[in-house]
Amino acid sequence: MQATHPGAFALKNSGLDAFLYADVGAELNGSTLTILSMIARLGRDPWTEAAQWAALPRARVIDSLAQGIAQMPLVPSALAETRATAARLVQLLPAKTQDVRQGDAGKAKTAVSKWAPITIVYCALAGGMVLNALLMPKLSPAVATPTEQSTAMAGATGSATVSLPHDVDVAGSAAPARQ
Repeated sequence: MQATHPGAFALKNSGLDAFLYADVGAELNGSTLTILSMIARLGRDPWTEAAQWAALPRARVIDSLAQGIAQMPLVPSALAETRATAARLVQLLPAKTQDVRQGDAGKAKTAVSKWAPITIVYCALAGGMVLNALLMPKLSPAVATPTEQSTAMAGATGSATVSLPHDVDVAGSAAPARQ
């Protein structure tokens, strides 16, 4: 079984990919263990740990890496070569840590500058909608419409019918006067 390089999940051009996706050895179940998986199984963030190791002296990183490898469920031959494997893998770390950190900082700055105007517009729009909802007058149930007032007055007098003057027909126009 060969490990695939999930580029969609890696930090692009971080300088740590070659190190993090390098094979540590074969596990007891037959799958290949990568440094990224090993560090994650130890409960640490792989990119943070690799960036810290890139800043340390190589001998210290070899010791730390060998200790981590020794804790993994590898086949006996891989466990026997723990120190040699760690020494080989350390060579894949980038030589300059400043390049790794500056690359990440430059990406963060670009991402912030790209999304900042859009975020401000959406926040202003959402704030305007909230302000509009708060300031919008609410209809109180005590204020009745003219139709409800007519019905209420008719019910209060006990009569459901409304009498019209004799000279006005139902349509509202004045009828000719009777003689």
